[in-house]
Formats: sequence, C-alpha cells, structure tokens
Amino acid sequence: MNLEHTDNFTLISDSFEIKSHLIPLIAFKSQEQKEIAENYLIEEAKDFFTNILKVNYDCIQISYQQLITKQDFKATDIEYFYENLFYDLGERDSNGKLKAKIKWGITFDEENTPIEVGRFNKQDKFVNIDNRRHRPELSYRPKYRNLMLFRKYGTIDINGIPIFYYLHFTIQEILDAIKRELSI
Repeated sequence: MNLEHTDNFTLISDSFEIKSHLIPLIAFKSQEQKEIAENYLIEEAKDFFTNILKVNYDCIQISYQQLITKQDFKATDIEYFYENLFYDLGERDSNGKLKAKIKWGITFDEENTPIEVGRFNKQDKFVNIDNRRHRPELSYRPKYRNLMLFRKYGTIDINGIPIFYYLHFTIQEILDAIKRELSI
C-alpha cells in the first residue's frame, strides 16, 4: 500500500521556546477560538480547585511553555524548580503563618495525572464524584464509556503536601467547548 504524505504538524521555531521536549503546541485559526479554549481551561481549573479540592485561596498557573513532564525531571536543572515552583514558598502572612501556595498547569499527557476524582461506594465499586455542572455528555475515553467523566490530575509534592497540580485535558473536550460556544 502506498499512501501519499502531507505535513500534519509543524515544528516550534527557536523564537518560541518550550521548556519540555514532550509538550505539544496547539494553534487555533482565530483569536476567538483561542479565547474560548483559554476561558474553558480557567473555568475548569477554578471549578476543580474550588469545588473538588475546596481550596479557598489563589492558585497560580505556570505558563504552558514553562511546564515540564515526568520524563523531564531528571534532566532539568534545579534552578527551574526554584524559579517556577519554590520561589514563593516561604512567604508569610501578617500573623507569621506560611501562606498556602499552589501552582498548577495543564497537561495532555495522562502519565502526569495518575489521580482520578472519585471514591468507592459500600459495594467497593468505583463511583465518580466529579458531577460538575455543564460537563459534556460525551466520553473522551471511548473504551471507558461506562465510567462517568472526571478530571484526572497529578501533583508534585514536598513532604507529602502538593505544591503543584497537573490538570489533564483532552483535545476533544477543548474542541467541544469551542463547538458549543460557536454553535458549530
């Protein structure tokens, strides 16, 4: 079989630097599509931190270009962690207590997000508790259609306390958000 080949992907130019070799760049045709996608990510993150984790303080997003993956950890200089994750961990409030600081970023790589928002019921059956409003009816994981949707996440911890959260998104859910907003 002979298949003709056209370019489906492009390379990132040197003028646009991404820290990791394993993070894809997604482009949209219009500014409106980009804003819809960005707003969707922010609303989902707010919902996750407020309604699932019950965090009542600001969470700081690390820019997408500065994120690294699990595979990057060993090859990444310690300065990266100080500049992006640890730089403000020692800040204290007016009472001298350490200020809670959580940072987060998005990922499309499920390896970075091994935790599922859910619980086991009395029959030891996994029950999804991520029943947030406006969740699409579509399953983004076809082989798991019998499971309800959930937000997968992962953390970077210090002494067992998460200081960074990876929130997993799929390309499909972002496209669905754009389709809903633009009524495509």
